Amino acid sequence: MSTVATQKSWADKLTDLMEKMAPFFDQPHLASVRDGLAGLMPLLITGAFSLLILQFPVQSWLDYLDASPELSAKLWVPFNMTYGLLSVFAVFNIAYHLARRKGLDPLWPSGLSLLAFIVIASPILGAWGEQGLPGTYFDNSGLFTAIIVALLTVEIFNFFVKRNLVFRMPAGVPPSITAAFVALVPTFVVFALAWLVRVLLGIDFAAGVVQVLSKIIPAASSYVAVAIAETMHAFLWTLGIHGDLTIGIVLQPIWTSNLADNAAARAAGQAIPWIYTSIFRSYVVPGGSGATLPLALYMLRSKSARLRRVGWLGIWPGIFNINEPITFGTPVIFNPVMAIPFIVITFINATVAYLANALNLVTKCFIEPPWTLPTPILMYLATGYDIRAAILAILTEFVIPGIIWFPFFKAWERQVVEKEGA
Repeated sequence: MSTVATQKSWADKLTDLMEKMAPFFDQPHLASVRDGLAGLMPLLITGAFSLLILQFPVQSWLDYLDASPELSAKLWVPFNMTYGLLSVFAVFNIAYHLARRKGLDPLWPSGLSLLAFIVIASPILGAWGEQGLPGTYFDNSGLFTAIIVALLTVEIFNFFVKRNLVFRMPAGVPPSITAAFVALVPTFVVFALAWLVRVLLGIDFAAGVVQVLSKIIPAASSYVAVAIAETMHAFLWTLGIHGDLTIGIVLQPIWTSNLADNAAARAAGQAIPWIYTSIFRSYVVPGGSGATLPLALYMLRSKSARLRRVGWLGIWPGIFNINEPITFGTPVIFNPVMAIPFIVITFINATVAYLANALNLVTKCFIEPPWTLPTPILMYLATGYDIRAAILAILTEFVIPGIIWFPFFKAWERQVVEKEGA
């Protein structure tokens, strides 16, 4: 067989690369953190409604709240009970997803992770006594501690169960009783370790994690980090890899922590600190990755019958930030003509949006509305009714992508029409 015959095309080489990288993207611990934090979205949206109501931009309403402190305090309760307990929900949710991936009954490992986190994150040594249950690290400040505790707890639980180092009940005993006895040994071990670290040795693990993260998060939230992460996410999509989920494996904890920080700062009347959050990304990927809504509009009037069908299929979900019909139907994947603008638009949108936030031309995002809202409306709500955010969203969703997509669309259209004619 000749050398030329055995050479692989660039598409085959990219496919091989995807297959080699696939195990990393489905690594159980990283995927469980991603899924566990993504599952907090209903919690964040529910808590955000408090801020939307409390800061509704009608002066008479704001004056009424100032004159009614009791009503205002009651309206703060949903926010305090969601964002204020963010890490508590996160530790349970992450442990639940990892336990399922390990083939365990997820209930006991999840509950045990919650117990261990409460002990580890407690700022008070010894008995709580009259001071009650402390909650210093129960909000987003304990989020990374929650991740660590959830992963370690499930691994310890899995170690004992898979090696049968547990109490087994005879056949005929109700399943709930059997599960409780199976959990007895790992529960004792996990609780003893948490008690040893936090109470007996007096190690404030959660505070140590916060100190470490104070050095890491600013770097991971910088413009350089945003530009690299978002450009990489777009590049991975062109290889057929879900770019959002891939970078989310690493960055979702930072996005969630930053958003909660922003919400807490706004609630306290302080300056909003962070730019890079999950909602900020809606400036970068309006209408879906690659900002493909203008591309769908171009395809509606395409000379190619196939591209017209793709445009009609893609424009409606694209309005609500779902663009898989465009990504796969055009296609963008394994298509160098369309991959170039897909990546370039993402980089430019990230740059423009970051600069606008850094220069305080728009309010930084501190609310997480449902991500399927049309992007200008979404960003208007996410910034607490800042109309400038809606204008910036229009710029990154229609103006910038519309200019860049057009020549590449025409080039691709010519190729498709030629093939259809042939």
